Amino acid sequence: METHVNFLRVGTFVIGGFMAMIAFILWLSKFSVTDSNQPYHIYFKGSVTGLKIGNSVQYRGVPIGKVSKIQIDPKNFEQILVTVKIDKNVLIKEDMIASLESFGLTGISYIQINGGSAAAKNLNKSKDIPVIASKSSLLEQVSGTLPDILKKMDGLVSDMRGVFSDENRVAFTETLKNIKEITTYFKPQNGKEKDTFLLELTTAITSLNHALQEFSALMRDNKSGLKEFTTTGLNSFTRFMTEGRESLAAIRRVSESLERSPSRFFYNDPKQGVPVR
Repeated sequence: METHVNFLRVGTFVIGGFMAMIAFILWLSKFSVTDSNQPYHIYFKGSVTGLKIGNSVQYRGVPIGKVSKIQIDPKNFEQILVTVKIDKNVLIKEDMIASLESFGLTGISYIQINGGSAAAKNLNKSKDIPVIASKSSLLEQVSGTLPDILKKMDGLVSDMRGVFSDENRVAFTETLKNIKEITTYFKPQNGKEKDTFLLELTTAITSLNHALQEFSALMRDNKSGLKEFTTTGLNSFTRFMTEGRESLAAIRRVSESLERSPSRFFYNDPKQGVPVR
């Protein structure tokens, strides 16, 4: 009976000590994790495809934490709320920006944090969970503009199809054929022109050049006369033209008066009569 009691006490003590050790390990692990990591919120407006819980959080390529939670923002369903846990020893500045990046073509995404300056303030940790600002990644920007690019490329292809239609190809072929015929026509044959067209064209250009030279010489020889004409002669010519217009106006009036009443023009007003002596 005494032996049975001793075994019972020993077993109870061993089991109780084992349970206490497990509880202490769990408590110590929870305390250690809570003490060494700081949670942060990051809001993404675009897709977070490829991002999973446990994926890396990096600062300029250096791992500083992990993704702990991914969910749709309960206050704004257009945003994705990502919770990350970052080592408390890493200083997170207010001007740091987070973006979603991808490991090459693997499709696995991670969060990259860039920016930050020594002069900037540390992110306020007095709140429950501070928020790190975010921006669209280069891949997200390209994927966002890809539909517009494809649409424009489709329009460009349609325009190119119109340019290279059967009708335009025939016209283009005819144009090349005409150009070939023209170049063949003007191509020298056996060191001489095929006909006299080029020779006549050259002679005409030479004659025109001589005419221009003679005109230039004439202008030089009469430079003084032209200068005098533009200073005094032009003014005299202008007065002559003015007086000529006035004379023509007077002649027109006399002609109109003679046409209306010849007797009145020669004998003055007939109503007045001619004085009798």
